[in-house]
Amino acid sequence: MWIKSPLHNRQSGATMIEVMVALFLLAVGLLGTLALQNSSQRSNQSAMFSSVAIVLARDMANRINANNNAFSADDDNLYDSVDTDDISGAATVCTVGCDQAAIKTMDTGQWAEEVKSKLPAGRGTVDINDDGVHEVIVMWDDQLTGASQIGCGGNPDTDLTCVKLEFRL
Repeated sequence: MWIKSPLHNRQSGATMIEVMVALFLLAVGLLGTLALQNSSQRSNQSAMFSSVAIVLARDMANRINANNNAFSADDDNLYDSVDTDDISGAATVCTVGCDQAAIKTMDTGQWAEEVKSKLPAGRGTVDINDDGVHEVIVMWDDQLTGASQIGCGGNPDTDLTCVKLEFRL
């Protein structure tokens, strides 16, 4: 004869609750892992954008330096007021009559293509201050929020992230 004990009924109910709690804890752990993976991916993407921006800023600085006559100060302001947003359809190849102005047009055209193609909402500027310091700024939408302000401020929702490179010829 089979006798049911009250202990046997309570044990099966507690096992079901334990399984539910274990599954809940597993789900919370998996969600935490996914959030960590997402955050890691965003950080890696941001680091990649920063590295690309630094390379692009150095690239323009090297172009400016290569197209400068070291024995004359007359061409030191050749690249002043360059803005990749103002450059469209610029010649990216110079085959005949490559004077300094043609090389500048080619340099800025190639640089604009690189900045716009390699960075989200990419934009680059070159300015020269009164002391003759060249300032190359590369800007992009680091958080992919649709930012477009060029103030290089700290609000990623509105301001583009910037890398600034300053140098003298």
